[in-house]
Amino acid sequence: MLNFLTKNYHWIMLLLIWAVYTCFGIVSGSLAPISPLLITDLNFTYTQMGIILGFWQFIYIFTAMPTGNIIDKWELKKSITIGIIVMLASMILRGVSINFISLLLSVGLFSFGGPIASSGSPKLVATWFKEKDRGIASGIYATGPVIGNAIAFASAPIIAINIFNNWRGVSVIYGIILITVLIIWLLFAKNKPNNKSKINIQKISYKELIKIKTVQIIMLLSIIFFFISHSLGAWAPSVLIDKNFSITHAGYITSISTIVSLISLLFITSIFKKGKRKNAIIYILLISALASLGIAFFSGVKLIFSIFLIFSVKRALMPLSTLILMDHEDIGPKKIGTAAGMFFASAEIGGFSGPFIIGFLRDLTNSHQIGFLFSSILCLTGILFAFKLNETNN
Repeated sequence: MLNFLTKNYHWIMLLLIWAVYTCFGIVSGSLAPISPLLITDLNFTYTQMGIILGFWQFIYIFTAMPTGNIIDKWELKKSITIGIIVMLASMILRGVSINFISLLLSVGLFSFGGPIASSGSPKLVATWFKEKDRGIASGIYATGPVIGNAIAFASAPIIAINIFNNWRGVSVIYGIILITVLIIWLLFAKNKPNNKSKINIQKISYKELIKIKTVQIIMLLSIIFFFISHSLGAWAPSVLIDKNFSITHAGYITSISTIVSLISLLFITSIFKKGKRKNAIIYILLISALASLGIAFFSGVKLIFSIFLIFSVKRALMPLSTLILMDHEDIGPKKIGTAAGMFFASAEIGGFSGPFIIGFLRDLTNSHQIGFLFSSILCLTGILFAFKLNETNN
């Protein structure tokens, strides 16, 4: 039995990083479903709420590359531990925020721990798994933030309204979850022995990686990917509420949509092997463009279907991108931490601007219609870039 566990410990490590990445999803998704309560209690405008929802993505732009580089140098157990502690601190401080600035800073703190989880996940897959298993492994870890978001969207309104009668109670419950995961990680996580992919940080050059055409295109596409993903994740409940759904029903619909995406996420990353992931990205962007139009113009059942449709495919864009990077002959396991950091640094330009622009346009036009029409145009633009991708070499 012990020998079996030793030989298959890479799956245990995957389960552990999945739990950490789930916490990432819980923390990042904790404010969106209760945003109407925050707007009322702290007297925010929709633009201010949009800034808060997108602020951690903005700080991510500056922290993702250094943390990705550090992950290539440090041992995974140490770096992930620090990441969990920082995410926990962010969660606690949100619960004691009293105004726009204090909540903004507590959300920004998450950007110093979150990148360690997001860049550490592909690093773990690249170093612990063989190439043939990386697709399914990437699909599995990528379900973590999806499930975390689903937990947040479904439970945050219940915790805030039905249990504590105060939105601050969300930080208490989610803080306990993070502490539990931190303890489990400390007890069971290991650094891979004789890790041949360990590399001196001085040998990794951003200039070297940015010269790779695939890296350039993936970084451009990542801006579009995260604009779509984060703006929808941040404002989907608000879209539903604007079209006569209750806050609780909006949370349930968004949560169910997120859970539906789990099946397609595993399916897409498993069937689109090396050399075929470019096609998957093109298909997903086309579906997202059509679904964004549905969100802009439909209501009722058609609106719910449009949200289900885009949620079911958009989540696969991130693991497909990191798989392309880790399997590229000029990157591989040795440089995937740094390359992933570069991916997330550019991606969060879209991650920050998405919620902000959608919120700003909502204030300007009193509707989400123009914002999601713009999202549809972005998806179609992304298809043009995706056609130029070369997955395996430069």
